[in-house]
Amino acid sequence: MKKIIVLLALLAPLCISAEEIVSLDGLTEPEWKDFVPPAFVDVEEPKGLGKLNETAAYWYKRRVEFENGIQQCRAIEANDEKLGCYQELKVNQYQQNSDYNAKIEAQNQARMGPQEMFDRTDTMLPIGGYLNNFTRFQPNELR
Repeated sequence: MKKIIVLLALLAPLCISAEEIVSLDGLTEPEWKDFVPPAFVDVEEPKGLGKLNETAAYWYKRRVEFENGIQQCRAIEANDEKLGCYQELKVNQYQQNSDYNAKIEAQNQARMGPQEMFDRTDTMLPIGGYLNNFTRFQPNELR
């Protein structure tokens, strides 16, 4: 009985390391949650109009495309080709995320207006002079 327990204790780390080697082959499927904001992980097909529904519609469309891509990759028999398909799917999703973030940033910039209007370093008030005068006339100052 002791021999079996010792044998199991020795084989358990080997089994764990074997699982790590299999997962390092890259045959793990990409998951949708890795590419989407947390609010839209379980997005359903939106109904109605509005900005929130436009965003949900965008992420729903991307989710459908992603799931179709996963199904196409699963259909491939050769492991090397399947790995390439998964990598291409990941690269495509990262590129779409980059494009989406750039689009949102451009919309935010357009909404804010020209940046030089909000530049706080260039003011018309001589703040330095006001601060010097302000500190000179403190009411509780001992003279």
